[in-house]
Amino acid sequence: MFGKERNTMKYPAWQIRTAEPGAEDTLAAAGCGVLLRRVLAARGIRDTETARQMLEPAADLSDPFLLRDMDKAVARIGQAIEAEEPIVIYGDYDVDGISATALLYECLSSQGAHVRCKLPTRGSGYGLTRPALEALAQKGFTLVVTVDNGISAVEEAACAKELGLDLVITDHHLPGDVLPEAVAVVDPKRADDESPFKNLCGAGVAFKLCAALEGCNPAELLEMYGEFVALGTVADVMPLVGENRVLVREGLALLQDTMRPGLHALLESGGYAGKPVTTDTVSYGLAPRLNAAGRMDNASVALKLLLCGDEEQATGIAARLAEINTERQQTEQAVFASACGVLEADPARLRDRVLVVAGEDWHPGVIGIVAARLMERYSRPVIVISLHDGEGRGSGRAPDSFDLHSALAACAENLTRFGGHAAAAGIEIEEEKLPVFRQAINEWAARHAARPAPAMLQLDAVVKLEELTLENVRDLTRLAPFGRENPTPVLLVRDAVIDGVWAMGAEGRHTRVRLRQGNHTMFASLFGVTPQKFAYPVGTAVEAALEVSIFTGRSGPMVSAHLKGIRPANLSNTPSEQAAWFEAFCAGAELEPVRAEVLLPDRSDTVMLYKRIRGGQVFAEDLQPTFAAQGAENTGKTLASLMALRELGLIEEQDGRWLPVPVSGKQDLASAPVLRKLAQAAQR
Repeated sequence: MFGKERNTMKYPAWQIRTAEPGAEDTLAAAGCGVLLRRVLAARGIRDTETARQMLEPAADLSDPFLLRDMDKAVARIGQAIEAEEPIVIYGDYDVDGISATALLYECLSSQGAHVRCKLPTRGSGYGLTRPALEALAQKGFTLVVTVDNGISAVEEAACAKELGLDLVITDHHLPGDVLPEAVAVVDPKRADDESPFKNLCGAGVAFKLCAALEGCNPAELLEMYGEFVALGTVADVMPLVGENRVLVREGLALLQDTMRPGLHALLESGGYAGKPVTTDTVSYGLAPRLNAAGRMDNASVALKLLLCGDEEQATGIAARLAEINTERQQTEQAVFASACGVLEADPARLRDRVLVVAGEDWHPGVIGIVAARLMERYSRPVIVISLHDGEGRGSGRAPDSFDLHSALAACAENLTRFGGHAAAAGIEIEEEKLPVFRQAINEWAARHAARPAPAMLQLDAVVKLEELTLENVRDLTRLAPFGRENPTPVLLVRDAVIDGVWAMGAEGRHTRVRLRQGNHTMFASLFGVTPQKFAYPVGTAVEAALEVSIFTGRSGPMVSAHLKGIRPANLSNTPSEQAAWFEAFCAGAELEPVRAEVLLPDRSDTVMLYKRIRGGQVFAEDLQPTFAAQGAENTGKTLASLMALRELGLIEEQDGRWLPVPVSGKQDLASAPVLRKLAQAAQR
């Protein structure tokens, strides 16, 4: 009913973290600068020791032999090395699996092992498969070591035993009720595992295995394998707390001046060589290129790059990965558009707590990314399924508040197989079971998951532009590496004024804004919005949510700011709440009469909005200035009026604004379907 602007993700509620009284003073005494201590205090850090552990994590990493079955894994692999028995490393096609494979391959090779790597393709399915095991046994292999997979391969482990293959499983995903029968099952998520750190990725577990094989403290191997562990940890969106902070911090430092030709070529290809390497570099620059190989082609291309020792060859492979990544982007856009079309063509689907959407021959390599984008768009868990000859392979993503693995486990009888964790999972399903699966997972969500709340923009602290100095921002970066459970700080600047607006980037697709607060100014970038679609003219009073960092350009280091959010000054969270009600109503949810009355406009509300539209003051990409002008408490009425005008063909979007459409004769506003439905709901 209400195109792309219906989504309330555009209008999140702004929530400022609160700190305990006195925490900032304590942290100030410990030498934390004004921004750093404000953010630390807002995140619940109250004492100097906790702050020190966060800012300067010790390089101590826990004993790998604390992981259950690590001793058995080391014994069996050591036996194979001693007997010159060929070993197969069975990895995965994502960055974590590829990094784990490369890491273990280098370690075993350095110990004189006869080792080969096997990476599945998306066409052959995730993880261990019977055909793959049969092929390995036929070639004479007798030991298979998995990395980043295997914990759910109960039937496949039994098959391996029948074939005479010894199996050592190393994984980090959640196990099912029954563990695979293997020589060793090393997984920190095992219920009986007593190791202290549970959030390792697949490469992290493989790294611990290498330390156990070497018989050394894991910290001693960071210089050798830290880059691979950091790649896997960041790309797999693991919590950047505890041991992961050490692994990623050290790995990124190595990546900055990497001696590995493959990684250097990858940085060069992405335009990152010579620039600071951060978690964002990995997440948005390196990981997509490495992942593209497994998504669109064959993951062995990416593995070859990681292990490549020749600079010229590495440059060629990196260029090939860039081409594959471009193809991936185009395919992803097509599947995303198709999935949105399927969902929005059936309003009943948008009432679901968990969105399940399927399409014929959607490229299986991009459905995980599409699921993540749909989750962001619709603010709820999403499972995207590619169908072929009656069989479906799907990928799901879920927000932190939803346990996707538990939801799938409750619906296991409808699935051929599934695996993953709370935030991301993969499934296989017969096409004929899709309707009952959709019903079952939504029934589980209704019983066990809270109703989706309006989107939230979490703000760490209120700051003034004069406080965003090089010294203070550099001090704030001590919180890095940033990622899951340690996000980049978002700072709120109140009572600012738009002092200038310019086009930025290729073809002017982005916007550069100058904010003024008193005598202080700062430039901030806004990506994906052109100046023509930017809803805040020069002179507008705003409040801005900023992410800040240090950028080193031709003139030396300077503070760089990114607009995470912007809205009119003093706008409350009422628009977010009412926009969420309106979205629910558009999706078919029943509203209480009192809420329907809040959304139902009278003629004067709609006429006032139409006058603003005639004046070119209503921007399609951001209605918040219109909410402020019409009255924040009238947001629901504004949205309903806008939809009514569209339904009656009185307005259309042109160049980022809603503008009138020439019509002959008068239109009866009350005849608009949205107004009739709201009136009926208000009278219940």
